[in-house]
Amino acid sequence: MIGRRGAEQNTAPRMGRAVKWRSACLAGALLVSCGGSQGTSPPTRAAAGATAPSPRAARPVAPDAPGTALVPPETDGVAAPASVQDDSTEGPGNPIPAAMFKHPVVEAHRTRAVVLLYHGFDRGSDPLSVSSFNFKRQMQWLKDNRVEVVHLSHLVLFLNGKLLLPERVAVISMDDGMSSVYRRAWPILKQLDLPFSLGITTGLVEDKKRFTMSWEQVREMHDSGLVEIASHGHRHRALANLPQALVDEELTRSRRLLEQRLGVTPSVYFYPLGSMDRRARDLVAQAGYDAAFTATGAPIALGSAHLGEVPRTSVFYSDSIARFSYFFRGFLHTLPHHLVPKAEPLPSP
Repeated sequence: MIGRRGAEQNTAPRMGRAVKWRSACLAGALLVSCGGSQGTSPPTRAAAGATAPSPRAARPVAPDAPGTALVPPETDGVAAPASVQDDSTEGPGNPIPAAMFKHPVVEAHRTRAVVLLYHGFDRGSDPLSVSSFNFKRQMQWLKDNRVEVVHLSHLVLFLNGKLLLPERVAVISMDDGMSSVYRRAWPILKQLDLPFSLGITTGLVEDKKRFTMSWEQVREMHDSGLVEIASHGHRHRALANLPQALVDEELTRSRRLLEQRLGVTPSVYFYPLGSMDRRARDLVAQAGYDAAFTATGAPIALGSAHLGEVPRTSVFYSDSIARFSYFFRGFLHTLPHHLVPKAEPLPSP
């Protein structure tokens, strides 16, 4: 995977060293934060006149399905809407609300995306914590610099060749279900009207740990229409080399609890601790997830990653606004700006 570092040090050798340092920092901090153990539902907020979505995560259908407009045309400076039909079994023809982007969509090979990964907020100098002051600056920077913040489900549709997006795209993701997300980040994201995804570790929420959100708080955020839900396992165990019985708990029990507590069926999995291998990738597919995300830190283009290991880029306590802005400038150009092949889908279970 391609690494990331400050724009002023954008050379291959230095970038390689930066990746190793940041990866080591992330792995160590995750082990300290979570004790060694780490899909999405569609938005419920609809554009005016749009049909309310099914609580089940929508899955892309064939481009010639009736009533769908999967690849919207580029317009002259005006973002075109995109509507995608839901083929879930919980109701016929439940569409995802129209994707009204603030910036014009472009040809698929021109889009570059970064999935930002956060964990907690205002926890001192914990490497995986970001101050709410800096977080608000980062989110405002995205709005002020023509970066389109989209739902995670929109990115998955794009990677499947089902949806066009603007040129520079951000997806905001938050892992574990920490209470500081609700207390610190949620008011900021709500004020700025920015969508994001929560990777919920169901066992932590079930146990009512002091540092986690309650199911009522998670439901409040999801019901706003800004939030999609992904599975982040049940006990935050690394999937690589995990015995099958525990794999089932991480993949299946977590999903079942999200269905019971929130009424959503996640279609995306966030690997706990970023730990995955080929076996883990195949197990995620067999469990019925449409896509899975790592923490390897790389920009994304159509076809640049297997849908079972799409990269996310961690934001750390020490990241300045200059480093954050690099993610959507020089960092994006570490991927070649030419037509790339369609993303490889997960194998059918």
